[in-house]
Amino acid sequence: MSNHTRVWKLLIVSLVYVSCTTQAGAGQWIIGSVSIRNDSDQNVYGERLAVFLVSRESKASVDECLGETHFQRRLDCINNSHLDFYKQFQRHQQKAGYLMDQTETSNTGNFIFFNVPVGSYFLLVKFPSMIDGYKVAWQVPVTVVSGKPCFVSLNDGNLLLPKNRRR
Repeated sequence: MSNHTRVWKLLIVSLVYVSCTTQAGAGQWIIGSVSIRNDSDQNVYGERLAVFLVSRESKASVDECLGETHFQRRLDCINNSHLDFYKQFQRHQQKAGYLMDQTETSNTGNFIFFNVPVGSYFLLVKFPSMIDGYKVAWQVPVTVVSGKPCFVSLNDGNLLLPKNRRR
């Protein structure tokens, strides 16, 4: 991506902020940000993370991990869930019509998708994405409809898999 394109993307993200939950709009833009809260409860932005726009959901589950009381086994289970989600993405991305577009977050965690056709999609961030030493993964539904662009926040509240890091 050229520096000129990055400047325009950052300018648009800075100028346009429309709050919504899971709808994006005409102009067909999806505008978003990526961040988490660290152990000190500080907001940390997802810098230079790959964000994918995909046509369908991938399965991911950590239900068995959340019940694990032994710290190391729980950590290993969550790590394996991140890896399994990554492997599913790798398999799906080769299939026609799955990967619609991809972009990268800025140093302030912002991203934008231009010219997205009307329809239902998922925003996906997957392993090996890390923020402040934490593994992170998102798979958030977004519906593009006629109207205004929409801001989508990927944060602790809508993580697909628990964030984690070794201590």
